[in-house]
Amino acid sequence: IGSNTKAALMRIGLQEMAKFCRTFFDGNVQQSTLLESCCVADLITTCLDGRNRRCAEAFAKRSNKCRTEEDCMELWSEVESELLGGQKLQGTMTAREVYRALKSRALLASFPLMTTIYEIAFEGRPVKEIVDGIVAVVE
Repeated sequence: IGSNTKAALMRIGLQEMAKFCRTFFDGNVQQSTLLESCCVADLITTCLDGRNRRCAEAFAKRSNKCRTEEDCMELWSEVESELLGGQKLQGTMTAREVYRALKSRALLASFPLMTTIYEIAFEGRPVKEIVDGIVAVVE
């Protein structure tokens, strides 16, 4: 994908993160928090060169092996072992927890990027469909 698409994914990701915080923390998250290093800077670093990005890229190259949740988990484990030298991925665990939280409140349709990411990572949805997560402007 091109740099404009990557930028759109980061922008929508940040919007969905903010919406998630407002939804699950009763609006008790200050807007300024989202602009601090713990949010936007971490998002940019992760997207550009973090271990989650490197592992996601390796996963994407082999994702044709991923048809079921079990297949996907096995592939994530392989990638993690090969690339991280004993470190663990946090992004995959976070994606699963966020998905479960959204599903428990019937909010999956309101978070199309987070839902698409989960489906790619754990249900075998084709990686090229990541752009489907860039849909209507998030509230």
